[in-house]
Amino acid sequence: MQHLSTPQCPAPPTSLPTRDQCGIKEEITKQSYTFTSPCVLPQFPLYWLSVPAILKGWMDRVLCRGFAFDLPEYYNDGYLKGKLALLSLTTGGNKKMFSKDGAKGYFRYFLWPLQHGVLHFCGFNVLAPQISYAPEFASEEERKEMVASWAQRLKTIWTEEPINCTSPWYFGQ
Repeated sequence: MQHLSTPQCPAPPTSLPTRDQCGIKEEITKQSYTFTSPCVLPQFPLYWLSVPAILKGWMDRVLCRGFAFDLPEYYNDGYLKGKLALLSLTTGGNKKMFSKDGAKGYFRYFLWPLQHGVLHFCGFNVLAPQISYAPEFASEEERKEMVASWAQRLKTIWTEEPINCTSPWYFGQ
């Protein structure tokens, strides 16, 4: 029987990183893009009913207190109010799997933390999501329809009404 050795922790740093080493300049640039853009439109694959780590990291670094919100400036008074946000995502499961009685549960349930807890919290006007269900299992014709639908929608997002980012929209009455 092989015994596992005790993992060795790396030595602590001898000095603290500088602001440049922490990526402060890069984050300020990303915040500038976010602030000057009229719409934030992350496109991502749904990953464990959430966003991939790289998008979570972007939210943590860019949508931070003092830039996107402060207390009590959040939700309708968040610093990014007046800007649009639209989540565009793909899933590994079909539409039925994301229905109220589906295996994954209703898609609005897992969107609550992202749309309400992150985007609306920062002041965004949140548009209904664009969801492409199981593109890897769709036929070529179905994938073309998904792309055509998305292309058509992008032409009209400026006239769409934001969703009512309150619990009844997500969970019903």
